[in-house]
Amino acid sequence: MELEINFVENGTIELVGYRDGDIVDRLDFSFKSNLDTQLLTAVDKFLKKNRIDLLSFDPISVTGDVDKNSTAYTIVMTWIAAVGMIKKQA
Repeated sequence: MELEINFVENGTIELVGYRDGDIVDRLDFSFKSNLDTQLLTAVDKFLKKNRIDLLSFDPISVTGDVDKNSTAYTIVMTWIAAVGMIKKQA
């Protein structure tokens, strides 16, 4: 399953899961200064709802209007890198 982390607008992210090019599910959430917690909570909710494993996401991509020098982008990219490291160890 593919996961797209889409920065929809300032303070809102949409998680979109794709399987074979078709949208399986989507989940929107808003954040202020707590993106790390909100991202983990939203991904966990998405995984449980769709009964999938975190390591089944391949690839994970970031889309939308986000400044690549922003803290929000850095947090999301750090989480993606962590998932990649977990996959290598599995």
